[in-house]
Amino acid sequence: MKLIIEQLKKGIQTHPSVLNSTLSSVKSWKRAQYIILSEIIADALSRSEYLQGNRKNELGTTISSTTLHRIFTNDYETKENSDLRFLKTLDKLAIFIGYASLNSFIANHKERIHPISLFDSNDEHTAYFEHLLHQFCEDEFQCLLKLPEVNLSRLSDFIFEDGPLTQRITGLLEKYAKLNLFLNNDNNRSKFEIYDFRITRIDDTLTVISAKERWNLEWRDATGTISNTYNKVDLQTYFIKKKHNTWKIWDNYNPNYHNLSLEASLNMLQKIEA
Repeated sequence: MKLIIEQLKKGIQTHPSVLNSTLSSVKSWKRAQYIILSEIIADALSRSEYLQGNRKNELGTTISSTTLHRIFTNDYETKENSDLRFLKTLDKLAIFIGYASLNSFIANHKERIHPISLFDSNDEHTAYFEHLLHQFCEDEFQCLLKLPEVNLSRLSDFIFEDGPLTQRITGLLEKYAKLNLFLNNDNNRSKFEIYDFRITRIDDTLTVISAKERWNLEWRDATGTISNTYNKVDLQTYFIKKKHNTWKIWDNYNPNYHNLSLEASLNMLQKIEA
Protein backbone atom coordinates (compact mmCIF):
# COMPACT_ATOMS: atom_id res chain seq x y z
CA MET A 1 0.00 0.00 0.00
CA LYS A 2 2.86 2.40 0.75
CA LEU A 3 4.15 2.04 -2.83
CA ILE A 4 0.72 2.88 -4.21
CA ILE A 5 0.55 6.02 -2.08
CA GLU A 6 4.07 7.08 -3.11
CA GLN A 7 3.19 6.73 -6.80
CA LEU A 8 -0.01 8.73 -6.28
CA LYS A 9 1.93 11.49 -4.51
CA LYS A 10 4.35 11.73 -7.43
CA GLY A 11 1.44 11.99 -9.83
CA ILE A 12 -0.08 14.81 -7.78
CA GLN A 13 3.20 16.75 -7.51
CA THR A 14 3.71 16.62 -11.28
CA HIS A 15 0.09 17.37 -12.19
CA PRO A 16 -0.18 20.46 -14.46
CA SER A 17 -2.65 22.16 -12.10
CA VAL A 18 -0.13 21.82 -9.27
CA LEU A 19 2.91 22.80 -11.36
CA ASN A 20 1.08 25.91 -12.60
CA SER A 21 0.09 27.00 -9.09
CA THR A 22 1.96 28.70 -6.28
CA LEU A 23 2.68 25.24 -4.86
CA SER A 24 5.46 24.67 -7.39
CA SER A 25 7.57 27.44 -5.85
CA VAL A 26 7.32 26.12 -2.28
CA LYS A 27 9.77 23.38 -1.33
CA SER A 28 8.28 22.50 2.05
CA TRP A 29 4.48 22.53 2.13
CA LYS A 30 2.73 23.84 5.22
CA ARG A 31 -0.93 24.09 6.21
CA ALA A 32 -1.61 26.88 3.70
CA GLN A 33 -0.21 24.81 0.82
CA TYR A 34 -2.38 21.80 1.68
CA ILE A 35 -5.44 24.06 1.73
CA ILE A 36 -4.54 25.25 -1.77
CA LEU A 37 -3.96 21.65 -2.90
CA SER A 38 -7.34 20.65 -1.48
CA GLU A 39 -9.01 23.42 -3.51
CA ILE A 40 -7.17 22.42 -6.71
CA ILE A 41 -8.20 18.79 -6.32
CA ALA A 42 -11.82 19.69 -5.52
CA ASP A 43 -12.06 21.87 -8.62
CA ALA A 44 -10.64 19.12 -10.86
CA LEU A 45 -12.82 16.38 -9.37
CA SER A 46 -15.99 18.44 -9.79
CA ARG A 47 -15.30 18.52 -13.53
CA SER A 48 -13.91 15.00 -13.99
CA GLU A 49 -15.63 12.76 -16.53
CA TYR A 50 -14.82 9.81 -14.25
CA LEU A 51 -16.76 11.24 -11.32
CA GLN A 52 -20.35 11.64 -12.40
CA GLY A 53 -23.77 10.42 -11.29
CA ASN A 54 -23.93 7.88 -8.49
CA ARG A 55 -20.19 7.55 -8.30
CA LYS A 56 -19.91 11.27 -7.62
CA ASN A 57 -22.45 10.92 -4.81
CA GLU A 58 -20.62 7.90 -3.41
CA LEU A 59 -17.09 9.33 -3.42
CA GLY A 60 -17.71 13.06 -3.21
CA THR A 61 -15.44 15.63 -4.84
CA THR A 62 -13.37 16.90 -1.94
CA ILE A 63 -10.40 15.80 0.13
CA SER A 64 -9.65 17.80 3.27
CA SER A 65 -6.34 19.59 3.66
CA THR A 66 -5.80 17.62 6.89
CA THR A 67 -6.12 14.30 5.09
CA LEU A 68 -3.74 15.48 2.35
CA HIS A 69 -1.22 16.59 4.96
CA ARG A 70 -1.33 13.17 6.60
CA ILE A 71 -0.85 11.41 3.27
CA PHE A 72 2.07 13.56 2.16
CA THR A 73 3.83 13.38 5.53
CA ASN A 74 3.14 9.62 5.90
CA ASP A 75 1.26 10.41 9.09
CA TYR A 76 -1.50 7.87 8.66
CA GLU A 77 -2.06 4.80 10.80
CA THR A 78 -1.48 1.33 9.36
CA LYS A 79 -5.08 0.34 10.11
CA GLU A 80 -6.27 3.26 8.00
CA ASN A 81 -4.90 1.54 4.88
CA SER A 82 -7.61 -1.10 5.13
CA ASP A 83 -10.39 1.39 5.82
CA LEU A 84 -12.80 1.74 2.89
CA ARG A 85 -12.99 5.49 3.50
CA PHE A 86 -9.23 5.74 3.04
CA LEU A 87 -9.46 3.69 -0.18
CA LYS A 88 -12.10 6.10 -1.45
CA THR A 89 -9.66 8.96 -0.80
CA LEU A 90 -7.00 7.13 -2.83
CA ASP A 91 -9.63 6.53 -5.51
CA LYS A 92 -10.23 10.29 -5.76
CA LEU A 93 -6.49 10.99 -5.93
CA ALA A 94 -6.18 8.51 -8.81
CA ILE A 95 -9.07 10.25 -10.60
CA PHE A 96 -7.44 13.63 -10.01
CA ILE A 97 -4.28 12.58 -11.84
CA GLY A 98 -6.25 11.26 -14.79
CA TYR A 99 -7.22 7.65 -14.10
CA ALA A 100 -10.72 6.22 -14.12
CA SER A 101 -10.24 4.64 -10.70
CA LEU A 102 -7.67 3.40 -8.20
CA ASN A 103 -7.84 -0.03 -9.83
CA SER A 104 -7.11 1.54 -13.22
CA PHE A 105 -4.14 3.38 -11.69
CA ILE A 106 -2.76 0.14 -10.24
CA ALA A 107 -3.27 -1.71 -13.54
CA ASN A 108 -1.39 0.99 -15.44
CA HIS A 109 1.47 0.87 -12.94
CA LYS A 110 1.65 -2.90 -12.67
CA GLU A 111 5.35 -2.92 -13.54
CA ARG A 112 6.05 -0.77 -10.50
CA ILE A 113 3.10 -1.74 -8.31
CA HIS A 114 2.37 -5.42 -7.66
CA PRO A 115 -0.85 -5.44 -5.58
CA ILE A 116 -0.31 -8.68 -3.68
CA SER A 117 3.27 -7.83 -2.77
CA LEU A 118 2.05 -4.59 -1.21
CA PHE A 119 -0.23 -6.23 1.33
CA ASP A 120 1.21 -6.19 4.82
CA SER A 121 -1.72 -8.00 6.45
CA ASN A 122 -4.90 -9.95 5.83
CA ASP A 123 -6.84 -6.73 6.40
CA GLU A 124 -5.09 -5.15 3.42
CA HIS A 125 -5.93 -8.19 1.28
CA THR A 126 -9.58 -7.77 2.24
CA ALA A 127 -9.55 -4.01 1.65
CA TYR A 128 -8.06 -4.29 -1.83
CA PHE A 129 -10.54 -6.90 -3.08
CA GLU A 130 -13.45 -5.26 -1.24
CA HIS A 131 -12.68 -2.08 -3.15
CA LEU A 132 -12.55 -4.01 -6.44
CA LEU A 133 -15.97 -5.60 -5.81
CA HIS A 134 -17.51 -2.26 -4.82
CA GLN A 135 -16.28 -0.67 -8.04
CA PHE A 136 -17.47 -3.63 -10.11
CA CYS A 137 -20.98 -3.43 -8.62
CA GLU A 138 -21.08 0.35 -9.06
CA ASP A 139 -20.12 0.12 -12.73
CA GLU A 140 -22.50 -2.80 -13.29
CA PHE A 141 -25.24 -0.56 -11.89
CA GLN A 142 -24.19 2.17 -14.32
CA CYS A 143 -24.54 -0.36 -17.17
CA LEU A 144 -28.12 -1.00 -16.07
CA LEU A 145 -28.82 2.73 -16.05
CA LYS A 146 -27.66 2.99 -19.68
CA LEU A 147 -30.16 0.42 -20.95
CA PRO A 148 -31.45 -0.16 -23.58
CA GLU A 149 -27.86 0.52 -24.70
CA VAL A 150 -25.66 -2.51 -23.94
CA ASN A 151 -22.18 -1.26 -23.11
CA LEU A 152 -19.77 -3.12 -20.82
CA SER A 153 -16.83 -0.76 -21.33
CA ARG A 154 -17.09 0.51 -17.75
CA LEU A 155 -16.52 -3.02 -16.48
CA SER A 156 -13.29 -3.67 -18.39
CA ASP A 157 -11.13 -2.67 -15.41
CA PHE A 158 -12.75 -5.29 -13.18
CA ILE A 159 -13.70 -8.36 -15.25
CA PHE A 160 -11.87 -10.38 -17.90
CA GLU A 161 -13.43 -9.96 -21.34
CA ASP A 162 -13.02 -13.69 -22.09
CA GLY A 163 -14.45 -14.81 -18.75
CA PRO A 164 -17.81 -16.50 -18.14
CA LEU A 165 -19.04 -13.59 -16.00
CA THR A 166 -18.69 -11.21 -18.94
CA GLN A 167 -20.74 -13.55 -21.13
CA ARG A 168 -23.53 -13.85 -18.54
CA ILE A 169 -23.72 -10.10 -17.91
CA THR A 170 -23.84 -9.43 -21.65
CA GLY A 171 -26.63 -11.96 -22.14
CA LEU A 172 -28.70 -10.56 -19.29
CA LEU A 173 -28.29 -6.95 -20.44
CA GLU A 174 -29.31 -7.92 -23.97
CA LYS A 175 -32.50 -9.55 -22.64
CA TYR A 176 -33.43 -6.42 -20.67
CA ALA A 177 -32.59 -4.23 -23.67
CA LYS A 178 -35.03 -6.16 -25.87
CA LEU A 179 -37.74 -5.51 -23.29
CA ASN A 180 -37.08 -1.77 -23.72
CA LEU A 181 -37.13 -1.30 -19.95
CA PHE A 182 -35.54 1.60 -18.09
CA LEU A 183 -34.11 1.53 -14.59
CA ASN A 184 -35.76 4.15 -12.39
CA ASN A 185 -33.14 5.93 -10.31
CA ASP A 186 -35.24 8.94 -9.29
CA ASN A 187 -35.10 9.61 -5.55
CA ASN A 188 -32.75 6.65 -5.14
CA ARG A 189 -35.53 4.19 -6.07
CA SER A 190 -32.95 1.78 -7.48
CA LYS A 191 -29.82 1.00 -5.50
CA PHE A 192 -27.49 -1.73 -4.28
CA GLU A 193 -25.50 -2.55 -1.16
CA ILE A 194 -22.59 -4.95 -0.75
CA TYR A 195 -21.26 -6.03 2.64
CA ASP A 196 -20.02 -8.86 4.88
CA PHE A 197 -16.91 -9.70 2.85
CA ARG A 198 -15.12 -12.97 3.59
CA ILE A 199 -11.99 -14.32 1.89
CA THR A 200 -12.31 -18.09 1.66
CA ARG A 201 -9.19 -18.70 -0.39
CA ILE A 202 -6.19 -16.70 -1.50
CA ASP A 203 -2.99 -17.70 -3.27
CA ASP A 204 -0.72 -16.30 -5.98
CA THR A 205 -3.24 -16.63 -8.81
CA LEU A 206 -6.73 -17.03 -7.31
CA THR A 207 -8.78 -15.33 -4.62
CA VAL A 208 -12.26 -16.51 -3.64
CA ILE A 209 -14.47 -14.03 -1.79
CA SER A 210 -18.04 -14.29 -0.56
CA ALA A 211 -20.15 -11.18 -0.03
CA LYS A 212 -23.77 -10.37 0.70
CA GLU A 213 -25.48 -8.17 -1.85
CA ARG A 214 -28.81 -6.35 -1.67
CA TRP A 215 -30.17 -5.16 -5.01
CA ASN A 216 -33.32 -3.09 -5.29
CA LEU A 217 -34.20 -2.37 -8.93
CA GLU A 218 -37.36 -0.67 -10.16
CA TRP A 219 -37.99 -1.14 -13.88
CA ARG A 220 -40.30 1.10 -15.91
CA ASP A 221 -41.47 0.77 -19.49
CA ALA A 222 -41.39 3.49 -22.16
CA THR A 223 -44.61 5.06 -20.75
CA GLY A 224 -43.11 5.36 -17.27
CA THR A 225 -45.30 2.61 -15.84
CA ILE A 226 -43.68 0.32 -13.28
CA SER A 227 -43.07 -2.96 -15.08
CA ASN A 228 -41.19 -4.93 -12.47
CA THR A 229 -39.48 -4.51 -9.11
CA TYR A 230 -36.57 -6.68 -8.07
CA ASN A 231 -35.59 -6.67 -4.40
CA LYS A 232 -33.42 -9.46 -3.07
CA VAL A 233 -30.50 -10.17 -0.73
CA ASP A 234 -28.21 -13.04 -1.56
CA LEU A 235 -24.76 -14.40 -0.78
CA GLN A 236 -22.54 -14.30 -3.84
CA THR A 237 -19.15 -15.93 -4.37
CA TYR A 238 -16.53 -14.22 -6.54
CA PHE A 239 -13.55 -15.88 -8.21
CA ILE A 240 -10.81 -13.32 -8.79
CA LYS A 241 -7.87 -14.39 -10.93
CA LYS A 242 -4.47 -12.93 -11.67
CA LYS A 243 -3.64 -12.96 -15.37
CA HIS A 244 -0.86 -10.96 -17.01
CA ASN A 245 0.03 -9.62 -13.55
CA THR A 246 -3.46 -8.11 -13.15
CA TRP A 247 -6.22 -9.10 -10.73
CA LYS A 248 -9.75 -9.12 -12.17
CA ILE A 249 -13.01 -10.98 -11.57
CA TRP A 250 -13.22 -14.16 -13.65
CA ASP A 251 -16.54 -15.53 -12.48
CA ASN A 252 -19.09 -15.41 -9.70
CA TYR A 253 -21.86 -17.58 -8.33
CA ASN A 254 -25.12 -15.70 -7.95
CA PRO A 255 -27.87 -18.03 -6.67
CA ASN A 256 -30.52 -15.69 -8.13
CA TYR A 257 -29.00 -15.38 -11.59
CA HIS A 258 -31.22 -18.11 -13.04
CA ASN A 259 -34.30 -16.35 -11.65
CA LEU A 260 -33.14 -13.02 -13.09
CA SER A 261 -32.63 -14.52 -16.53
CA LEU A 262 -35.87 -16.50 -16.41
CA GLU A 263 -37.80 -13.44 -15.23
CA ALA A 264 -36.44 -11.40 -18.14
CA SER A 265 -37.38 -14.16 -20.59
CA LEU A 266 -40.94 -14.43 -19.22
CA ASN A 267 -41.40 -10.68 -19.39
CA MET A 268 -40.22 -10.77 -22.99
CA LEU A 269 -42.75 -13.48 -23.90
CA GLN A 270 -45.57 -11.59 -22.18
CA LYS A 271 -44.68 -8.45 -24.09
CA ILE A 272 -44.65 -10.32 -27.44
CA GLU A 273 -48.01 -12.00 -26.70
CA ALA A 274 -49.55 -8.68 -25.71
